[in-house]
Amino acid sequence: MKRSGVRWYTIGLLALIGLLPLADAAFAGAASGVQKIQALYDQHEYQRVIEELGKLDTEVAGAPEVRRLKISTLLRLGKPKEALADYDSFIQVARQEDHSLLQEVALAFVVVLAKDMREQMRGVAYTALKDWQSSDAVPFLEDGLNDGSGLIRALAAEGLAKLEQGRRSNRFRDALGDQAALVKEAVLKGLGRSDDASNIRLIEPLLQDSEVRVRVAAAEALCRHGRTQGCALLEQSGKAPNPDERGAAIRALVDLQGAQVLPILIEASQHKQPSVRGVAAMGFGHVSTPEALTALSRLLRDPLPPVRVAAAVSLGQLQGLDARSPLRKAITEDRDASVRAFVIGGLLEQGERFDELSPAIEALSGTKESAVRTALARALARASEGNRTAARSAVRALFSDTMPRVRIAVLKSMAKLGGVSALPLLKQGLHDEDDAVRATAGGELLRLAQVRG
Repeated sequence: MKRSGVRWYTIGLLALIGLLPLADAAFAGAASGVQKIQALYDQHEYQRVIEELGKLDTEVAGAPEVRRLKISTLLRLGKPKEALADYDSFIQVARQEDHSLLQEVALAFVVVLAKDMREQMRGVAYTALKDWQSSDAVPFLEDGLNDGSGLIRALAAEGLAKLEQGRRSNRFRDALGDQAALVKEAVLKGLGRSDDASNIRLIEPLLQDSEVRVRVAAAEALCRHGRTQGCALLEQSGKAPNPDERGAAIRALVDLQGAQVLPILIEASQHKQPSVRGVAAMGFGHVSTPEALTALSRLLRDPLPPVRVAAAVSLGQLQGLDARSPLRKAITEDRDASVRAFVIGGLLEQGERFDELSPAIEALSGTKESAVRTALARALARASEGNRTAARSAVRALFSDTMPRVRIAVLKSMAKLGGVSALPLLKQGLHDEDDAVRATAGGELLRLAQVRG
């Protein structure tokens, strides 16, 4: 037992036999002082808490509960960096993680950016919050519905749509009146997944919205509630001449109908609009049929790189088919390095041996274009079980990259590949010099804590 622990134990024992005044009256006074500081914390007098904690002697200040109190206070004051430094010192003494406290620290690095003046930074924060998928995120996401940016409001709405408590939120439902189509679309998708039939009366008027993506989302929501009118409108939109309408409808139909949507996907895969071909390519990944393999092999030779990326990802997802052959061909023939990165990801997902792909992976890791290194970090996260150890090593090596966007991709991929074993790297990410990287690390720590729970 450590010295401070022994002393606390001794004081408690002496108190029981009536010898506390003789043994350590001064220490008892210090304990009383800590109680007063706790009272200040309960009264939200956080700055005074820090001041009073600074007056305690070293031994009392080093007690575990006192150190936790200081860390929590720093977090309430919006000082996550200082709290993290104290947390690191605390666990060095404790020699084990305090997962509850670490989760508080991680959250602080996210929410501090939720009020940042830069839209991009707020986007990072609300992306982390929407992926957290915890009821604890609801109040933060509701606040996001008041943001001045439609994109941020949409992220907040997407997060609320994933949670039952979020879908029941009055503020979430009120967001159907938002001026941004992205926000209304996100709300409608959430209401479609709700079991509350009273939502139908809120959804139906949006079938007449001026924005096509909102009308499609309303049709999808009604279809999910068993309304044949919504399903019929959705299938009609799946063949519409408007590329945006058609793409949005196809995404919904794939989710609702699975393999039944194959004829629509095949037709869309030959559409003159690249965005429609891209949607079809993504949809085929959910339909493991020979027809899907044939179409994806053709789309892997599409003139536009984004379509080829979608095809490579979907080929990796196919089950029970020889999807490796077209991917192996693409890794040597495709001139776009980012496409080759996702081709590698598809092969690893299909079970291709990592060492067979090592030369190509090393070449992409050393490329000058940060977008390619980012793509590689993302693609390696798709590795199958047998390839994950090697993939983790390759992704981990990219964390020394000078570009924040690459390090962000690394943190997300490591969390997918390693689960709780990614904890040390995610904690390292909290120390990063870049705000967005720290917030991403915090978000992934929150998500892992949710999985562990």
